[in-house]
Amino acid sequence: MPRPKRKTEATTLKMTPEVRQLWEKCAEREHRSLTNMFEVMVRDYAARQSDPVQPSPPASNNKI
Repeated sequence: MPRPKRKTEATTLKMTPEVRQLWEKCAEREHRSLTNMFEVMVRDYAARQSDPVQPSPPASNNKI
């Protein structure tokens, strides 16, 4: 059985060089990729805001 795709969304971010350096340092400190560090930070932020973020299901492209 093929494994389902998990990483399917691409995002472009623009940030100051200082924020980019902080992001890279955080990822390096925890031996994470930048993508994984971003996901960890977003989930941590949502948890601290007491907002259990649940992603919405993907939109179906099936037309009836």
